[in-house]
Amino acid sequence: TMTSSIPDSIMIEPAATPLRICCYGSSSSRTPEKYLVEARDVGYTLARRGHTCVNGAGASGCMAAMNEGAEKGEGHIVGVIHEMFVVDGSDWVEKEGGANKVFQKGSGNSRFARELIKAGGDDLQERKRLLVEGADALVVLPGGPGTWDELWEMACAKQIGLIDIPIVCVNVDGYYESFRQMLQRADKDDLIYLAPDDIVHFEPSAKDAIRWIESKCKPDMKKVSKQKVKKRGSYQRMDSVLHSMSWIQRSLSFSFSSHQNSKGKDADDATETKNTNWTSSQIATSFAAGVLIGVSVVSHASRRT
Repeated sequence: TMTSSIPDSIMIEPAATPLRICCYGSSSSRTPEKYLVEARDVGYTLARRGHTCVNGAGASGCMAAMNEGAEKGEGHIVGVIHEMFVVDGSDWVEKEGGANKVFQKGSGNSRFARELIKAGGDDLQERKRLLVEGADALVVLPGGPGTWDELWEMACAKQIGLIDIPIVCVNVDGYYESFRQMLQRADKDDLIYLAPDDIVHFEPSAKDAIRWIESKCKPDMKKVSKQKVKKRGSYQRMDSVLHSMSWIQRSLSFSFSSHQNSKGKDADDATETKNTNWTSSQIATSFAAGVLIGVSVVSHASRRT
């Protein structure tokens, strides 16, 4: 499927709208060359199109390759590193700043912006937050568990409506084909709320991925996407419904109990109150179950339209 009519020759010219693109990928020095080629192309194409490349600042793997490509394309690069923890068994253990050489003073072409942000904390949450902060889209290159963690956390956030930005995997040599199949299976089994492609999209190359992102980040396309999330967001009210169940049950129990207690405190009345309280619970549960069934039906119908 063609994602855009923009030819490769035009992909080295500045785009009409500059974007901030967060890029995930491997940090291992053993990353296969075929993945590094696409990573360099991601960095170079983003730079030439005038987009900002935000990544983990690694000195090896796909992160290093995309930074090299972005530097060659004379682009704006933002690196986010953790002050003491490294994902994926990375080779950029802190030494002289611990980041890719493009972020070191005096390296490369200093005329173009380089930012290095250091994240703190006892886990990766702060680093992951800083990576996606202000991002217009996510590009995911081949990587290991750290990359997968970043990808699926954002995929989860997208399907429940916490974010509404395009996510695309660069499916080099079918690397992410199993992820695509997993989403399709989840959709078939009604385990996800959005269509698979609305959660994570897949493209075979760097240029195809960037073309797709640019097509999705047009102002009119953003409005359509937000409306879709809102339309399918009835499940987000489930928590409120559950709270309502509890409130309704307590209210009905109190009402019936007050009415029965006003008749007296003898044993017969106590027995009658007990039985009536049990009936009020049934009423509250049945009412809430009906509401939940209605919400589920609407949600299921919406995601099929």
